[in-house]
Amino acid sequence: MSFKTIEWKDDHVVLLDQRLLPHKEVYLECWDFESVVNAIRDMAVRGAPAIGVTAAAGLALGATKIKVESMDSFLDQFRHLCERMGRARPTAVNLFWAI
Repeated sequence: MSFKTIEWKDDHVVLLDQRLLPHKEVYLECWDFESVVNAIRDMAVRGAPAIGVTAAAGLALGATKIKVESMDSFLDQFRHLCERMGRARPTAVNLFWAI
């Protein structure tokens, strides 16, 4: 049996909810940065590589929502997203590699 653990679909991220394995195959649709952070924090995503890839996808999703007029403003807001992502699971090394 194989599962898609993460998929970028058009304008959102779809994650396998690993809390329900092996009994159920349920996917979470993450339409914004916060929902990705919550999925990582709430242990819906497990395993170092999956956490890293999910964090990177969440940051990409968050970056698409930043509306500013200068690169400096964009970078300030993006750094803030990185800090918030890091607090989702502070002991996950791959999360910080992705950030």
